[in-house]
Amino acid sequence: MSISFENYLVVGISSRALFNLEKENEVFENEGLDAYREYQIVHENDVLSPGSGFT
Repeated sequence: MSISFENYLVVGISSRALFNLEKENEVFENEGLDAYREYQIVHENDVLSPGSGFT
């Protein structure tokens, strides 16, 4: 059974719009998935800066 969203406004937003993840994306693109995963683990307690979705 499918759900109808006919009477609703549905908004999708990415985490990169909500938070500034430029450094994380740079690590992923330049160093690959394993380096990205390690970066995320090392920085898991860092507070993320607001991204363009906050303005």
